[in-house]
Amino acid sequence: MLTPSRRWLLLAAVIAVAASWGAAVIATRREDAALRREAGVAANLFEAVLRNVLERYRALPLVLAGDAAVEAALRDPDVRPRLNQRLAVLAARTGAAAIYVIAADGRTIAASNAGTPLSFVGREFTYRDYFAKAMAQGRGEQFALGTTTNQPGLYLSARVDAGGRALGVVVTKIDFSAVERQWRQSPTPVFVSDGNGIVIITSVEAWRFRPERALALRPNSSHPAHVDARLPGGTEGEYVRARRGTGMAGWTLNLLQPAGPAVAAAATAASTLTLIVAGLMIAAGWWINRRRTRDARAAAARAAAQAQLEAMVADRTRELTAEMDERRRAEAALLQLHLELEQANRLTTLGQIAAGVTHEINQPVAAIATWAHSARHYLARGQAEQAGTALATIQQLTERIGHITGELRDFARKSDGPPVPVVLAEAIAGSRLLVPDGQGRRRIEIDSRAVPPRLAVLADRIRLEQVLVNLLRNAQEAGASRIRLSAVADAGQIRIDVADNGPGLPPAIAASLFTPFQTSKPRGLGLGLIISRDICRAMGGDLALAPSSGGTCFRITLPEAA
Repeated sequence: MLTPSRRWLLLAAVIAVAASWGAAVIATRREDAALRREAGVAANLFEAVLRNVLERYRALPLVLAGDAAVEAALRDPDVRPRLNQRLAVLAARTGAAAIYVIAADGRTIAASNAGTPLSFVGREFTYRDYFAKAMAQGRGEQFALGTTTNQPGLYLSARVDAGGRALGVVVTKIDFSAVERQWRQSPTPVFVSDGNGIVIITSVEAWRFRPERALALRPNSSHPAHVDARLPGGTEGEYVRARRGTGMAGWTLNLLQPAGPAVAAAATAASTLTLIVAGLMIAAGWWINRRRTRDARAAAARAAAQAQLEAMVADRTRELTAEMDERRRAEAALLQLHLELEQANRLTTLGQIAAGVTHEINQPVAAIATWAHSARHYLARGQAEQAGTALATIQQLTERIGHITGELRDFARKSDGPPVPVVLAEAIAGSRLLVPDGQGRRRIEIDSRAVPPRLAVLADRIRLEQVLVNLLRNAQEAGASRIRLSAVADAGQIRIDVADNGPGLPPAIAASLFTPFQTSKPRGLGLGLIISRDICRAMGGDLALAPSSGGTCFRITLPEAA
């Protein structure tokens, strides 16, 4: 029969084993969480490097497509040697693998590698998707293996337009070998797969152009967030997998963070340390029990448990406070970035409409000069009444100029205040000042009679005018001759329709209307409608494409001002 002392020792041993197992479980979970965080941070860094390379070259073919030298080379074969030299210098400075120009018939007429054994000049590329897409849609992208160089890369293309017809296509090839060499310096396997699940960029050479399912990434039975993988050379292990988008449609960056040894080491260390601590506690308890100081031992144990609990609470409180501060900083940075993007779009729009507004100001300025000249003659003849009439007219014209320039100043100003009651008719009148007929454009009629004169919405006037200017200018540039604005109140919401009699939107464009960088304009960035919709949503409303029997109709929804 066990004595009380032995029963106490047996119970202590059971508790020690249970504590050791619990410590191992907790340590495993913490190490797993730390590994996932590390994998996420590493994936963000690798994704940033790749995105930087993509963004550095994305605008290059678009800029060259509008270059007069490229257009001249497509028309005149005599200037093509000079273009070859210029493309070679540009490729060397930017680090592009190749830059070349293809005529409308698919033949390459100039290239940065002209005069080399691998020259593209004279080669036909009509079978390439990037050429067909650029000729049909204005831009194209394709990752493929080069038929001339036998080197893989990303091809970015842009159509060259002149006089209403397509002259050819400018192509930039990006080589990712430097990125892959940088990735290989890390022991962490990294690869990028396309929309079809094919590995196209990788730090593991043996994985290139293999289907992702062929890599044998098997889910780990013990940790759902882990995978088991066999690397080339026979090395097999457990990894944490992190995925990130890359800014390219269908491309996904995958990172495999080694996990097995770290998790096992953390569990072993925690279990061993817990057993040692438990053994020491058992020895101390036995000694205390032998000295018949059970009361003192219990008090000490309670004090130690209380201190440990308070320390754990304090540590967790600090961790939660740090996480909350970091989240607030991230949200503030995201809001600031969004506001700066709105301001950039507003200033871009302001630059585009400056010529039209200048024409609107020139007319009253010319009239002021005429009336001032007349006033001088009236004064010289002593005709004070006629001179007063002339000066009054000059005052009215000056006030009109001040109204137009004031609207321009307000439109350019940053605004991030809370929504306030705004009279819709006044906001429409302000936006109309920034969308004049303009010289050299078709005359356009803007009809806002269907907007009640006192109807008010909860909004920021400057941001609302930015949305209206974007929609009016889009209709004007689409070739519309008449725009009708109407507004109705419905259950606390105001629906504002901006409808034009233009050619309307093709189904393919309408389906991706609010997708970033999707645009039907040859030189557009495809961000105006995205920013306009975000502005409406930030003010508690929305922007969407509305059904229309003819032309195009956009519907703005905003809260009604009480």
